[in-house]
Amino acid sequence: MALYLLDTPVRLTWDFSTDPPSHAGNQLEVARHIADGGVFFVTLQGQPLLQSNIGELLRCLTAGGCQVLIACSGTAVELSNLAQVSTPIHQLLLDAARFIDVRNGVDTTLLQQAVQALRAIGYDPALMLTPQRRNLHLIPEFLRFCRDNKVGRFKLPNANIGDSFREYSTADLPRHQDLELFRKLWAESPQPTSELPALDIHDLFLWEILVPGQLQARSEYGGCQAGNSLGHVDLYGMVHPCAAWPEPLGNLVAESLFEVWSSPARFTVREQISVMPVGCRDCCDIASCLGGCRGLSRRLNQAEGERDLMCPGPRRQNPVS
Repeated sequence: MALYLLDTPVRLTWDFSTDPPSHAGNQLEVARHIADGGVFFVTLQGQPLLQSNIGELLRCLTAGGCQVLIACSGTAVELSNLAQVSTPIHQLLLDAARFIDVRNGVDTTLLQQAVQALRAIGYDPALMLTPQRRNLHLIPEFLRFCRDNKVGRFKLPNANIGDSFREYSTADLPRHQDLELFRKLWAESPQPTSELPALDIHDLFLWEILVPGQLQARSEYGGCQAGNSLGHVDLYGMVHPCAAWPEPLGNLVAESLFEVWSSPARFTVREQISVMPVGCRDCCDIASCLGGCRGLSRRLNQAEGERDLMCPGPRRQNPVS
C-alpha cells in the first residue's frame, strides 16, 4: 500500500557515503521500497553521484513516480558520473559549503566554474547551504552570486545530525544569538527582493529575516513535519522522522515503507510533536510557529524548554504579518 493512502504526501531525504561504503544490493532494496511507497519527493544527499549503482537507483525511483533531487559538490568525478545519467532529475542541488574559504569567504571563481560545468552537461543547478554559525554571514554573498549568475533557487535546509560522516557537529548549528548578529548584518546590506532567487528556507526565524511578511508562502512548513510529510533514510536504510530527528522507526532493507510508517514508533513521534514545548508557553506566535524544529530542540535545547534553537524566547507582540 502507498503512503498517500495513509497520510499526507511524504518527502524523504536519503543519505549516501563512500565511507563507510553502502551495500549496493541493500540500496536497491531501499529504493524499491521508497518507490513502492508512493513517496512524493526524495532528495539524495551526501555522495549519491559517487555510488557505482546510481543509474539503477534513479531508474528504480523514477519508475515508481518519485521526483528525485540530487545534491552534489561539483567535483570532477561527480560531473563525469552525472554526464552518464540518462534518468530525468527533478532538481540538482549544488552544495555551497565546498566553495567557502575559511580566510577569504566565498570562492566565487570556483563556484562559477562548477555552475558553468553543470550547465554544460544540461543541468541548471540550485544552490544549497546548510546554515551554520560559521557561514551565516556569507548568505548575502551567496545571494549576490545567485543574482549575478542567474541561479534561480537558493535552499537553506535543516541540519542533519544523525550521520557521523557530516563535516559539522551540533555545536556548529546556529543559536538565536547568532541569528541576531545575522539580522544586523542583513539590515546593513539589504538585498532587493526583486533580485533574490527563489528561497527555500527550513527555519522560520531565518525566513522572517530574509523574507519578511510572506508567511503564507511557507505552507509546506506548517509546524514540525517530522514523521508526517517528512522522513529521513540513513546510510543503512534506517528510517528516521527527519534528518534533524535521529530516532529509528524501521529499516527499509527488510520492511516496506508502509510498514515503517504504520509503526508505533512513528505515532509516538507525532504524539510528542503535538505537545507544546514548555519554552513556548505564552508565546503569541505559537499558532504559526508550532514550536519550530522539534527534532533539534528536543535534543539540543532542553535548558530552554525545548524551544527552537533560533528562537530567543516567547513573543509578546506578533511581528509576523
